[in-house]
Amino acid sequence: METKHLILRNWQESDAPALYQLCRDETLRKSGVAFLESIQDAEEAIQFWAKGDQFKAIIHRESTELIGFISLGDMNRYEGYVELEYAIAADYRNRGFATEAVKRMVDYGFSELGLAVIAAWVRSHNAESTRVLEKCAFTLEGRLRKHARDQSDTLCYSILREEWESMTISGV
Repeated sequence: METKHLILRNWQESDAPALYQLCRDETLRKSGVAFLESIQDAEEAIQFWAKGDQFKAIIHRESTELIGFISLGDMNRYEGYVELEYAIAADYRNRGFATEAVKRMVDYGFSELGLAVIAAWVRSHNAESTRVLEKCAFTLEGRLRKHARDQSDTLCYSILREEWESMTISGV
């Protein structure tokens, strides 16, 4: 999948060192990204993610670097209800890449996978991520107090298929 600045592609074994470096970022760890303790851990994660089409590496089109990841994962709710997760490397933040990747993944989820709901949970102190979700037309559903492992609040967002369809029809 492509956007103006990004390529969202399946994982490759050669992505492991870059993924490991990405996951060492303290800001991402505070936002809930799993900590990978070694390149071997990254390789194992990639082997798992490579089994499905819903876990994508985010590649910067110009530099061809791995700059993040994005996924639509099963939340064990019902068929068609998934959770969106994403992360962008520090050097590439605040440049619109997360918004671009999220919009493309949402389009993919609704148009190609036939999803009903895409939810996203974000820690309340992660203002950058909440801005991304709001730019992508997600609705704040509520706050789970002291829900995260660090005892911070979790904000729950979602976008419904019919909301996406009305935006697509109206050209938003």
